[in-house]
Amino acid sequence: MLFVRRRERGSHGAGQTMTEFAIVMPVLFMLVLGLLDGCLVMFSVGTVRYATVQGAQLAAQLGNAVTADDQSIRAIRDRVGTTGIFTVDEVDIYKVNQDGNGNLVADPIFFNRYAIDGSPMMPEPWPAASRNVGNGTSDFLGVTVRFTYKWKAGFLAPLGSLKSSATQYIRLEPQSY
Repeated sequence: MLFVRRRERGSHGAGQTMTEFAIVMPVLFMLVLGLLDGCLVMFSVGTVRYATVQGAQLAAQLGNAVTADDQSIRAIRDRVGTTGIFTVDEVDIYKVNQDGNGNLVADPIFFNRYAIDGSPMMPEPWPAASRNVGNGTSDFLGVTVRFTYKWKAGFLAPLGSLKSSATQYIRLEPQSY
């Protein structure tokens, strides 16, 4: 008859498990924090894109109303101001020209730059009242929101802040037909 000898539990192998845990846990923790930061970045990008589209649509609807830029910036601020995950550096509202091939190109002269609170960061060369909203000849308008995301996970901080932007082009709606 063969006698099988059983190992006693806890006498061997407990140190190996703790060592493996000590090696794997920091890596797993960093992966989870990196995933969380990645999710927050994607949320920030989506929020800024949504706010940019909403601001551009409102500016297109208001056309050449004197308060078009102010109301557009307020709409953007209402959508991004409540998160606190990222900061908006500036909001640009500018005229967009259509070239011979149909491509839309930002006009370097008619370019209004604002802080998120609505205060102009430079003189306004393209006031809202001067925009063309005629039927078939209305101007194209561009809205760009530039923002900064600061990494929440400490090990990503040496990469520096992430600066990005969202842009939307839209044609002003005619105010008369």
